[in-house]
Amino acid sequence: MNIIKVKNPQEGVEVCKKLLYEKVSRNSVLFLSGGSTPKTLYQSLAQERKLKAGAVALIDERFGEKLHENSNEKMIRDTGLIQYLLKQNVRFYPVLENKSFEETTKDYDETVRYLFNYFPKSVGILGVGVDGHTAGLPAGMTNDQFSISNKTDLVTSFNDFPAAQKQRITLTFLGLSKLDEIIVLVFGKDKKKALRLMFKPGSVTQIPSRFLTQPKITEKVTLITDQDIK
Repeated sequence: MNIIKVKNPQEGVEVCKKLLYEKVSRNSVLFLSGGSTPKTLYQSLAQERKLKAGAVALIDERFGEKLHENSNEKMIRDTGLIQYLLKQNVRFYPVLENKSFEETTKDYDETVRYLFNYFPKSVGILGVGVDGHTAGLPAGMTNDQFSISNKTDLVTSFNDFPAAQKQRITLTFLGLSKLDEIIVLVFGKDKKKALRLMFKPGSVTQIPSRFLTQPKITEKVTLITDQDIK
């Protein structure tokens, strides 16, 4: 794992932008996460208007009506990034299309398969929650709840995510493993414990961010953080 220590989130955003400008091109699909951590990054990318990509999609989404108040798509649209990309003829692939929970999950799995097959390179931006979750994969789940035995799905869904928005649709561990480059943003003192959990050996179903430290995955990961890792 390539670990880049920065002084503050602002410096982290600058480092991440530089990496994206180097790694993402018209031959790449870029997968974006929601949440508060990358919002400033997306705003800055929209303002600078330098990012080039073949397509943009989502790592995960909070289920509901299209562009509902808490949707990741709405947050990213509000930064201006999607509008900028569309003007560059870069297609954005949303999760929500006002279909049922099950149909939405199935359709997005097909979309993700198409994107991985069509584009020679894929890059994903991830965060880590204070409880150690990453993407829409919740912490503290059992193997059965995670359907960990399912080795084929690239996208899955959860009805009981431990947050206000309980229905989530997300790339699976298998889906995340298809990414060629993974950039992980972890900022703030409240994430210090999460980082310790991430690097502590143990179950990935209990602490999904541990997936990022697994063999063959960790070599693809760049972690940008303003916290010491001990």
